[in-house]
Amino acid sequence: MTPVLINRSQISNQRWDTHIRRSQQSVIYAYSFYLDIVCEDWKAIVWPSVQNFVVVMPLPVKKRFGKTVVYQPLFCQFLGLFSIDVLTSDQVEAFLRSLWGHFSYISCYQFNPENFGLLEKLRSDFTEFEFVQKRTYWLRLGKGYDDIVNKYSKDRKKNLDRSRRLSWVIQERLDIGPLIRLFEVNHAGKIPGGVNANAYRTLQDIFSCLSRRGNAELWYACHHGRVHAGVLLVKSGEKVIYIFNSADDEGRSGNARTAVLDHYFKLHAEKSLIFDFESPDIEPIAAFYGSFGSEKTDYFRIRKNGLPFPLKQIQEMKRAFFLKTR
Repeated sequence: MTPVLINRSQISNQRWDTHIRRSQQSVIYAYSFYLDIVCEDWKAIVWPSVQNFVVVMPLPVKKRFGKTVVYQPLFCQFLGLFSIDVLTSDQVEAFLRSLWGHFSYISCYQFNPENFGLLEKLRSDFTEFEFVQKRTYWLRLGKGYDDIVNKYSKDRKKNLDRSRRLSWVIQERLDIGPLIRLFEVNHAGKIPGGVNANAYRTLQDIFSCLSRRGNAELWYACHHGRVHAGVLLVKSGEKVIYIFNSADDEGRSGNARTAVLDHYFKLHAEKSLIFDFESPDIEPIAAFYGSFGSEKTDYFRIRKNGLPFPLKQIQEMKRAFFLKTR
């Protein structure tokens, strides 16, 4: 089989989005309207053809020093291969070879967890790529609320009790401004080099677009009428993603985000939903997510260094810190 590389202009939004929705790996990041917001540009490898594809692989790209670079945008945890039928090793191998042949430099590309098993079997055959195993945390909500809480760690239960004594008022709102301001005041100054204003605009565009489509929920924890913490959740199909959050000192010390998350889990207990904490590789944050009884879920990141300017470690640190400051 020979997958085909196509440009954004060749992709029918309706055909593409129908495929992503029906795919076994379906996730909001891969929809055309989402990619259009978070990417400078994007292409795709498809098979067997642009008119009749059964497997697709979206590829965020940008031009750097005259070269087309594959990269992982902000607010886009992973992409990878999306197929309505069960993927085979031959299909994954063909897509990896096509990716290798078309792009000399991949700064970072992350595959969805459903691709993990086949990639693990094939990684030794693709020494051209640098494979890094990463983890996020998934909490399955298809059980009673009491069962969910019973899986919390002892410390998480204690912190939940403390948050309840503060009588946080949990509200769903339609204004993302307070969430961004909380981040700007309490987190942005701690990031080396600061935060590009474009990142805030992208976040606003994501919320605006997904709110219209019914895919976004914005929750705040308030005390005496003042917002002290907030979270942005994105839902598509059976997945809910904890995509952005922030809190001030009072919100952190009062476990406001624990209160918000517990409130959400109580509302959606017994529903067939997977809550993805979108965890970065920062141990204290990963431990926080794991304390809710969530499961470690593996996925792969690949790189291909074909240019003389490898991704700097500080860029990676800034990206992780911006997304998941705790």
